[in-house]
Amino acid sequence: MLAEKFIKSSVVYVILGMIIGIYMAASQDHSQSPTHAHMNLLGWVTMALMGLVYKNWPEVAAAKLANLTFWLAHVTVIGLSVGIGGLYAGYPEFEPVAIIASFVAVGNMLLFAFLFFRNS
Repeated sequence: MLAEKFIKSSVVYVILGMIIGIYMAASQDHSQSPTHAHMNLLGWVTMALMGLVYKNWPEVAAAKLANLTFWLAHVTVIGLSVGIGGLYAGYPEFEPVAIIASFVAVGNMLLFAFLFFRNS
């Protein structure tokens, strides 16, 4: 079930986000705050909310392209976490990763909105 996959994934991402937060607190180095924030907001909040939408509107989850939103969400969370994490670690060559992942995020949300408005 698509909703369940989204929600289970969101739980994994919130744990990873918490680990980043604990690392920052323990090291007193908060330079990865943007990575932590993106992991929690896109990985935990956005994916959980998408899962809840798919759970409450099964006709939207049944749409042909709905599964694509799941995989694009992972590309977004992982891509932005790696891209932003690399940037804030001092590696400017990670900027294209963050840029591409940002465009994937917007595209995925447009697809999600299209599926929701068309099928609900």
